[in-house]
Amino acid sequence: MTVQVEEVINQMKKKLADNNQVLEVNDNGTVFKATCTFNSPASDDQILAFEEKTGLLLPDDYKAFLKITNGCRLFDHVELGGENDIYSLEDIINYTYEEDYEGCFKVACIYQDNIVIHGEDVSNGKQDYIMVKGHIDDFEESKPLHMSFSEWLDQFISREGVKFWDK
Repeated sequence: MTVQVEEVINQMKKKLADNNQVLEVNDNGTVFKATCTFNSPASDDQILAFEEKTGLLLPDDYKAFLKITNGCRLFDHVELGGENDIYSLEDIINYTYEEDYEGCFKVACIYQDNIVIHGEDVSNGKQDYIMVKGHIDDFEESKPLHMSFSEWLDQFISREGVKFWDK
């Protein structure tokens, strides 16, 4: 079953709207109130300019995400904030400072882990191109998650921001 990014984001926005923009999140038995912030969408021209500037090919599901929200913050603790940042196009450029490694680029920082798109896999038409690495690790230390961005996003949201890849 293919997960649609638009459906995942719309369900999250509806849940927020139904609850005055605040969610109760259960993190291993600890319940806290959380918010989510969505950026304005990226235009087709912005996405194309990014690809031309970087030489990176963005996967279709990630482009769909960017056209809905050019980055977002998910499950931020109302009082303490959080570390669940899915990057905007500008942030990808700003936060992917490692040496080039087969066209890998970071698309999110989740509690000291980077979610990485393996650009070569995308270029080769692979559907499972998402990897994870520690924020201080090099790209070659990334571990494949065997999923697409839309599958990763669906799992991350359905598990309320828990790092499911560590389980």
